[in-house]
Amino acid sequence: MAILSIARWYNIFLITLSLYAIQIFIFENSIDFILEDKGIKLHLYVLSVDLIIIAGYLINAFYDFEKDMINHPEKTYFNRIVSKNSCLNIYILCNILGVSIAFLISTKVLIFSISLIVALWIYSHKLRKKVLFGEISASLLTVSFFLGIALLNSNFNITLGLFSTYIFTIDLTREIVKKMISLKGDLIVGEKSIPIYFGIKNSKYIIFFIMISSLLAILSLLPFVIDRTFSYYFILSFAVISYAIYLLHYAKIKTQYENINTVYKFLIGLAIFSIVLY
Repeated sequence: MAILSIARWYNIFLITLSLYAIQIFIFENSIDFILEDKGIKLHLYVLSVDLIIIAGYLINAFYDFEKDMINHPEKTYFNRIVSKNSCLNIYILCNILGVSIAFLISTKVLIFSISLIVALWIYSHKLRKKVLFGEISASLLTVSFFLGIALLNSNFNITLGLFSTYIFTIDLTREIVKKMISLKGDLIVGEKSIPIYFGIKNSKYIIFFIMISSLLAILSLLPFVIDRTFSYYFILSFAVISYAIYLLHYAKIKTQYENINTVYKFLIGLAIFSIVLY
C-alpha cells in the first residue's frame, strides 16, 4: 500500500483510463477492439507505460524526500515503511519490466519506452530543480503518454494533437500552482522554484498567462469538435478555467492555491472521462 501511495496510484489509474479511452473513442470508435486479438498491443503498451510511470514516481519521490518531509510529513513513507533501497530496487524492476513488454510490441515502441525512462530520470535528477524548465518538462512528460498512442497506431490525429496541447496547458498551470503551495519546503531545501525566483506577484502573472493559453487552446479545438457532444466538456472547461482565474486574482495564502489546484485536478479528471463523448 505504501508503494502504491508513493507511486500515485490515482494518477496512474487516470492515465490508464485515458489511454484506453483515446484508443477506443478516437482511433477505433469501437469498444470491441479491446476484446479482439489486435487489442493485445494496446494492453501491452498500457502495462508498459504504467510500469514506467510507477518507476518515474518512485525516483521522483526518492529525490524529493527532504522537501516532502516538510510539506507533507504525513504522506512521506520513506524510512518509516519503505526504505530508500527498496524504492530504488522496485524502480529498476519496473523499468526492466516496462522495457521488456515494449520489446514485445515493436521497435519504435521500445525506443519510445527507453526514451521515456531516460527523460523521467533526467527530469527527476536535474530538470525538476530548474526554474520553469522543471514544470514544462513535467507537463511534456504527461502528454507524451498520449502521443505514444499515436505512435502505436502510426497515425497522428489532429484532434489528439490539439487535445494534448490543451492537457499540457492545464497540467502546466497545476504544476506551477503546486509550486506556490510547496513554497515553504522549497525555501528550506534551497530549491529555486518559480515563486522563489520570480516572486509571488510575477508568478501569479505567469499562471494567469497559461490560464489564458488554455482558453485559447479550447477556442482552437472547438471548431474540430463542435458537432460532437465532446464539445460540451470544453464549453464547461472554459467556464471552470474562467472561475479559476477569479480565484487566482484573490489568492494570497496556501489554502487558496490548494483550491485552485483542486479545480485543476477536477479539470484533468473530467477531461479523461470526456473522451467517451468524442
